[in-house]
Amino acid sequence: MNVTTPLERLLAERDDLWRGRRRRPGNALATGRAALDRRLPDGGWPRGKLVELLPERFGAGELDLLLPCLAELTRRERPVLFIAPPMVPCPQSLARAGLDLTRLLIVREQKHAFWAAEQCLKSGLCGAVVAWPHGDNSNTVSDRAVRRLQLAAENGDAPVFLCYAPGSTPPASLASLRLAIRCGGHIEILRSRGGETTGAIRLHADNVVPLVPGSARA
Repeated sequence: MNVTTPLERLLAERDDLWRGRRRRPGNALATGRAALDRRLPDGGWPRGKLVELLPERFGAGELDLLLPCLAELTRRERPVLFIAPPMVPCPQSLARAGLDLTRLLIVREQKHAFWAAEQCLKSGLCGAVVAWPHGDNSNTVSDRAVRRLQLAAENGDAPVFLCYAPGSTPPASLASLRLAIRCGGHIEILRSRGGETTGAIRLHADNVVPLVPGSARA
């Protein structure tokens, strides 16, 4: 005979309770990569949080990693913002990946990239922000600017992805996730709050979105 406690019955009947390690699905956006979703504590990209991406070189796969989620957001009529991309994203490839270009906004200004990202998050209108911050002469990004951006993200449900320049020094931050991205679909989880702290993941190199070499100001 099976004997259950009142607490066990409650947990069996309710699917909206946080049980410690994983939050309810509404707090995450599917990455579009099952192998990655299984490794993240929320089961996807955390809403209203800061995610740091450290590519070994620009175009190593940072945009490809985000595209399934970004495309889904635009299909839901949520704007997506690219702020200070180092190269010009190829519109034909973005469209083939499912991204609605009418929902994509690109801010080319590099000097005020953090300010622009912060204002977009505070508006509450965007689905996600992807920013490529540029450091000072020492290639170091201001930790104060990152903290401000993190606080702006937490006031809404849109994730903000910071793609640091190769060789730059990421500031000390409270980012929910920090991922290293290497060519060929190799991802390493460097930080994951509430889940695994480290670990390598091999993703299939499909749906690659090439970047067109050239100045973002062109």
